Amino acid sequence: MINSVENEELINKRIIMARKSLCKIFNVKTKFLRKNINRKRDVIDARRFLIYYMYNELGIKYSHIKNYIIGMHHATAIYQCRKLEDLLQVEKPLRKKYNEFIAKSNDFDILSVLLESKKNQAKQLNNDIKQINNKIKEKKL
Repeated sequence: MINSVENEELINKRIIMARKSLCKIFNVKTKFLRKNINRKRDVIDARRFLIYYMYNELGIKYSHIKNYIIGMHHATAIYQCRKLEDLLQVEKPLRKKYNEFIAKSNDFDILSVLLESKKNQAKQLNNDIKQINNKIKEKKL
């Protein structure tokens, strides 16, 4: 079972992977995907893909997308999602890019991320057990 910390870590890693994929597909800089500061077509399309991905694939609420894209308002996020839905229906090249993006952004090993998190939890538990054992030994002496 995944706890909330692991889930947040997993979401953050998926967003990072999505940003990297979008930078390669659209040939844009990562800073333009982190901040709502550029109005070039490729940047807008890449940011639109990211917003749509965060809302539809990762389940991030519109009001929380601003935590991942600086300067993004929830109303803008809603507009961008609706606009991309409309464009995907009529623009075949854009739909092809979106499918490529989904394939690339989901191409990483989720199990390795979860395993890393579980290893960290196990280390913490071992440290806690050692401290408890040391306290027990001190009381016996």
